[in-house]
Amino acid sequence: MKRPGADIIRRTIEFLLLAAILAAAGFLTATFAALAQERQGPKRAESERGRNILIVGKSARQSYLEQIYIGAKSVSQELGAAVTLYTGKSNAEEISTQALLNYASYLNADGIIACIESGDEILDVPKNSAGEAIPLVTIGSYKPQLRQLSYIGTNYSELGKIIAREIIENAGSSNKAILLDTSEQDDANHSNLMSGLFLALSARPEISIKTLQFEKASSFSREDNLRQLLASEEGLDLIVSLAEQNTILAAQSVRDLNLSGKVKIIGLGDSEDCRSYYEKRIVTSLISVKTQDIGKKALAELFEYLKNGYANAFVSAEVEVLKGGGK
Repeated sequence: MKRPGADIIRRTIEFLLLAAILAAAGFLTATFAALAQERQGPKRAESERGRNILIVGKSARQSYLEQIYIGAKSVSQELGAAVTLYTGKSNAEEISTQALLNYASYLNADGIIACIESGDEILDVPKNSAGEAIPLVTIGSYKPQLRQLSYIGTNYSELGKIIAREIIENAGSSNKAILLDTSEQDDANHSNLMSGLFLALSARPEISIKTLQFEKASSFSREDNLRQLLASEEGLDLIVSLAEQNTILAAQSVRDLNLSGKVKIIGLGDSEDCRSYYEKRIVTSLISVKTQDIGKKALAELFEYLKNGYANAFVSAEVEVLKGGGK
């Protein structure tokens, strides 16, 4: 005959053993879940990591590239991107465009927006740590042999026609104008702009255009040459600038020589200085290639490719014409 106490003891022991087994099972389950989460953690972090986009170009283009950067930065947060600008000038000499591109490999960037120069030789697209070509969008000069997703730029032939229309509108009674030009003659963009400009002006042969070539002149020399021309050229009533720095130079010269209101300026540029001279009515018409718009569109094309595997080969930047000298 069994004792009632023995039954109670046996059941108690069985209960305790079952509880211990369940606790151990729970501990193991939690441990395995933690280990699984730890293993998946880096993958999750990698998938959620923002894209690193590098904007590169030579330091001579610093002000232009800063506007590109501002434009790209303004839409970067919604795209989950970190945008960096790099112009990396050494103390001795300007870093080559290829060296600037190669910096993207060092950073293992997810995409590049590169300002290409007309004089650049054949360029190679840099590769990432996996040995794959880094997606590249170009601005500046177009290089058809470069493996780029998109070129974001201006239709320079159309820009030339826009400038010509402003010349025709603002030509004075003398029909005499000077054209300030600092572009290199072998630049395809410059050639297209000049072709569009003079083709549009061919319908108005009475308008006389004198070109003042500033190609390699110093800032002081350019200023001196322009002032001498303004002082000596009779009947001159229009200055046409094809570059931002020349727009500022023309405005300063006209102001300092007390020619505001007598000599009109058709300027090209998108900087605060250019707009300031326009608001002061020293610059009569200001033609602006919307540089920040280029930055926005370049970043959008990169993300279109990163997301869907394709991008638009050519995208036109917006051109704005301000008329009336701030009126």
